[in-house]
Amino acid sequence: MINIHIGIDDVDSINGGCTTHYAVLLAWELRRRGYLFTDYPNLVRLNPAVPWKTRGNGAVALRLSVPSESDVLDIWELARNTLEEYTGLFQDPKKQPGLILHTGDIPWEYKWLAEKALYDIIPLDLAQRVLMKHPETRVYNSRKRGLIGALSAIGYTMQNTDYTYELLAYRKQEYWGRERQVDEMSIIEVDRLYHGELILNYDYDAQRPLITPRGPDPVLLGLRGENPHILLEAFRKIVIHEPVEYIAIYRTNQHTDAHLHRVDSFCNLRPYMCVVVEGVVSSKPTRIPGGHVVFKLCSGECCIDVAVYEPTKKLRDVVEELVVGDRVEVMGCSRPPSSKHGLTLNLEKIRIVELVELVEYVNPKCPVCRSTMESMGRGKGYRCRKCGYRDPRAVKTPIIKPRKIKPGIYQPPPSAFKHLMKPIERIGREKTSFNGVEIEEFIVKLS
Repeated sequence: MINIHIGIDDVDSINGGCTTHYAVLLAWELRRRGYLFTDYPNLVRLNPAVPWKTRGNGAVALRLSVPSESDVLDIWELARNTLEEYTGLFQDPKKQPGLILHTGDIPWEYKWLAEKALYDIIPLDLAQRVLMKHPETRVYNSRKRGLIGALSAIGYTMQNTDYTYELLAYRKQEYWGRERQVDEMSIIEVDRLYHGELILNYDYDAQRPLITPRGPDPVLLGLRGENPHILLEAFRKIVIHEPVEYIAIYRTNQHTDAHLHRVDSFCNLRPYMCVVVEGVVSSKPTRIPGGHVVFKLCSGECCIDVAVYEPTKKLRDVVEELVVGDRVEVMGCSRPPSSKHGLTLNLEKIRIVELVELVEYVNPKCPVCRSTMESMGRGKGYRCRKCGYRDPRAVKTPIIKPRKIKPGIYQPPPSAFKHLMKPIERIGREKTSFNGVEIEEFIVKLS
């Protein structure tokens, strides 16, 4: 048997279409022809800070096992032809779709590039040089940027890393662009029934669903969770008032923090990198016009501005309680400097490691009547205006002020989460391996 890995990226368009939708159409046809899949379709979210990213910066990998080289050729021809047909429906000059087919074991260079693509910028020429080392890999649109995501999806197998699942339901084409007809109360009920197994499907603070996108793409809803069987069970309980054409279950790195790369110092930070770094607060957080909060953090010999944006809501209140000297670990992605600001880290989550003591010095109490005394001048002690007691040796009394925050991890509300950000609730539930397909039907055509 020959193992096949198909990587797909940048099929999205402002006029419609979606990378995962094309992948589902291709996977359905491959299943219909009897080909054996060795994994769920993989939805791999890459660096969310890339400025030219598609929506969510997601690429897809399909992994199969076939008996002969002629099957490989047939699959490659099918993938190319269907991609040309699909992208032809949604003309968009900015789109640069990429399609790659690799057979056999995945080279270490592909895995290395995929890991780097999660948190850093990958130049197109680097991906092209990597591919030149492996002429057995078939490439469509070799000069297009979608090549990077397609190659990364192949290389990031999630065999020994954390992962989650997402069930995506797709609309019939005549409904694209219309308001999605999904009953909100049924989403809340499903979230209640499967609490702990589903991930960020409803924002109770904002009182709005998070499973329904808002654009003209073919996705009706995306239900995220830890277990594919429960996702199917939960989906059947959601009330939908429009026809669903396909449902598919993806295995994905969503909500795993896979994009966060630990660095020792801000000296190692470049624009558009996503990092975890520990440092010491060196300026009091300040709220600026627009409701954003900014503070300076130093790590090693380098300092950087950390920005906490208005959509993070209560997370800003936590950050505003920080003082100079507090030690924190910040998680987020950097944006390049401009004429108005330096290199800045956009905060996703924060872990307070250690808080300094806040000491306030107050006038001493009178030992006779317990009234607050007043100073008689620098170095001259204090006197009590109420009873007349004087003490030339009295000094201000130090008082430790209680802090409103304590060590721990703090996160924004669900509506401010991006695809890769891991909720605190998932800490301790991370997976460490994947041993193969767990259900037979990961894709179903309903109408």
